[in-house]
Order: sequence, then C-alpha cells, then structure tokens
Amino acid sequence: MFSGIKQDWEELKAGEPGHRFQDRYHRRHQRGQDGPAFRKVVVIGFGLVVIGVGVLLLIFPGPGWGTIILGIALMAGESLFLAKILDLGELIIRKMIGKLRTNT
Repeated sequence: MFSGIKQDWEELKAGEPGHRFQDRYHRRHQRGQDGPAFRKVVVIGFGLVVIGVGVLLLIFPGPGWGTIILGIALMAGESLFLAKILDLGELIIRKMIGKLRTNT
C-alpha cells in the first residue's frame, strides 16, 4: 500500500507543471486503478472529509488552506475536472512566485 503511495507521489513530483494532476488522473484510469464505484465513493468521501477539516482549520494561520488543497488533490485522481483546476492553480501560483522573485 505505502509503496503505491510513494510511487504515486514520485510520479506526481516528476510530472510537468500544468499537467501533473491530469497525467495522474489518466495514469490511474489507464492502469485500471479506477476500480469499482465503491472505491470512487470512498476516495471522494474521504477527500470531502479532509476538505471539511481544512475549513475548520481556517481559524488557525496556515494549515487550513493546505488541508483543503490536499483534499482536492485526493479527489483529483477520480475527477478530471478537479485535476484541470489543480493544474491551472499550479501555473497561476508559479507565475505569482516568479513575479515576486523578480521584484526582490
């Protein structure tokens, strides 16, 4: 189980920015890892729980948004729409960081 998670993380990390999550989605479905509908429901349900915890953590500085993004990333393996949103978000964040670096 943990070796699969590690491999998934390594593939995500090695992916091209702006396509990481979409590529992950397609890899999972090409490998036949989409599995039964029950698995999808469990993954999406767990992702929603993680997002809910993230919303509760928004009262503290820091961990709320990271937890929400983690929940969305979990669900992106089952949803091409969410995968596209995360890829777009990554590009926007990279562009903002690049501008901040050039201004300092």
